[in-house]
Amino acid sequence: MTPRVFLLLFSLAFTSCRTTTPPKTIRLPPTLSEASGLSIRANEFTWHNDSGDGPYTYTTDENGSIIHRDTLSATAFDYEDITHDNTGNVYLGDFGNNTGRRTEQRIFRYHPDKPGTDSIVFSYPGQNGEGRDQTGNFDCEAMIWHRDTLHLFTKDQLFGKGSYITYHYRLPATPGRYVAELVDSLRLPRRVVTAAAFDPERNELVLTAYNFKMLGGFWPSGFASLLTISDFPEGRFLRGTVRRRNLSWFWPTQFEAVDFYDGQWLYVGSEATRLRKLAVGKRKKRR
Repeated sequence: MTPRVFLLLFSLAFTSCRTTTPPKTIRLPPTLSEASGLSIRANEFTWHNDSGDGPYTYTTDENGSIIHRDTLSATAFDYEDITHDNTGNVYLGDFGNNTGRRTEQRIFRYHPDKPGTDSIVFSYPGQNGEGRDQTGNFDCEAMIWHRDTLHLFTKDQLFGKGSYITYHYRLPATPGRYVAELVDSLRLPRRVVTAAAFDPERNELVLTAYNFKMLGGFWPSGFASLLTISDFPEGRFLRGTVRRRNLSWFWPTQFEAVDFYDGQWLYVGSEATRLRKLAVGKRKKRR
């Protein structure tokens, strides 16, 4: 047993008997100013930046201090979300496509205790790289793993021809080249989806979503929401009951990461802004 595996098992045992409340706010270091994805295992928080960083993931403790950085044998175009399976594999989604010019995307799979990085290469049905106004909504910032399958929830554009529809696609969680399978869609009025997490014990999916606009043409304003979806048919997440709660109002805040901490709490991550110089993780009570 490696020291890292021992520490993970110890942390899992410790998690089951937690008696203290986790920090309300985790202030991340400048290295993670564009924190765009979050995966929580035991007491460790694994983050990644948006576009502009290298092929890295950063693991912090509950105070935001970096424990270690993993370097993937991978490219880094536009990382948007991260998740893990029940054997310790981590999946990092390089599938940001704001301009609509990409014709294929990648999800990198690695294990923190094993060498090498695998690639899941995919395209969407009908994806042609001809711009963001193409029908199909081929931008994505939200992903979960569930029963050996990766589920993607796309992000519509805020301006132009966007209609606030998120599409649910799925892919095998094994290396290879695929065309994503369209499962469902859901219209979320005035909101675009930016992150996802799944709780297999409660059988609940959570999504973060936000909007942004300029008031009077010069003052930035926005709002963000946490959507909890439950009571859905197997694998058809967007057919469930949707409950919405506000994360922020008026102030432009980009909540782009979410994961469950335990049965009582979850964390949402927000990138740094001009008004707040550091990215943060915010503790939220589950309902």
